[in-house]
Amino acid sequence: MYIPPKVKPLCPPEQPPRYEDVVYGEAALDNGQSYTLKLDIYQSPAQTEPGPCIVYYFGGGWMWGEYKQVTQKAVYCRDLVRMTQEGYTVVCPDYRLVSQAIFPACIHDAKAVIRFLKANGASYHIDPERIGVLGNSAGGHLASMVALSADCKELEGTVGGNTEYSSTVKAACIFYGPADLTKVLRDNVEAMDGPPADLTGTEIENVGNDKAGIIPALIVGYTGPGRTMQKLGRILEKADPSDPDWHYIALLQKCSPIRYVNKNNPPVCLFHGGHDPIVPVCQSEMLYHALTAAGADATYVSYSCGGHGPSLGSRVDSFAYQFLRDRL
Repeated sequence: MYIPPKVKPLCPPEQPPRYEDVVYGEAALDNGQSYTLKLDIYQSPAQTEPGPCIVYYFGGGWMWGEYKQVTQKAVYCRDLVRMTQEGYTVVCPDYRLVSQAIFPACIHDAKAVIRFLKANGASYHIDPERIGVLGNSAGGHLASMVALSADCKELEGTVGGNTEYSSTVKAACIFYGPADLTKVLRDNVEAMDGPPADLTGTEIENVGNDKAGIIPALIVGYTGPGRTMQKLGRILEKADPSDPDWHYIALLQKCSPIRYVNKNNPPVCLFHGGHDPIVPVCQSEMLYHALTAAGADATYVSYSCGGHGPSLGSRVDSFAYQFLRDRL
């Protein structure tokens, strides 16, 4: 039986990228500054023909992490990079954290990566028709949004251009990703103890897991004097679009993968641990039931003893990699 380690080890890739710091777009930060978005491409030096590609979106509550993978404590990027010896290309992209730009900035970035790879597939030996995505936690949310909301022009954005290309992908593996952000908000508010605290001057980049309950407010920019999680929760329950702050709830709804479920979604495999203390297992269960009800191709794997990474065990993780092999 696999038991997640109490101290998560670093899991960097075991080989350098073939193409490093590739620029895939320029984007604006909330402070008005320009930001250069980059990605690393892992590939066998011997590869000369277009082959399948897996894009890995890192986790970190949309607040931490980096595409270089030097601080990552999940196994997925490391394991995927090993697949380059089988002819797969693995891409690790940067995306704007919410300390830099609130939602839906990171979603626009995640989709821009796919368009860039399709536009430049010939240069990087990538078959544009054989691109899949994998992500964990916040990265799982982004992978879900890429896979499920491909037909939503409002969420496509224009980052990096290449808008003549579709951001659709062929398959997706989602490890313990949030599916319904409004339920996350509701559940986090219900779990809060003590008097309401203003979300004033919140240092987003320094929020720890002990304060992760306020993340639903931070990702949509709901901060400032007089704004509390409890107040945002009341706005949700009141369900009054005329409320001057309703647009924060609308943004949470718009950025929830479960909203985009339909029978035409690509094959999706969901993974979740029964003892996940960060993202409740019900999030994956809800998304799985919605996908099956819509007639989509969905698979769900749950490990009762699993937590919030860094792995759900080698057999579960290997199932994910094989799922992508079979569909790419």
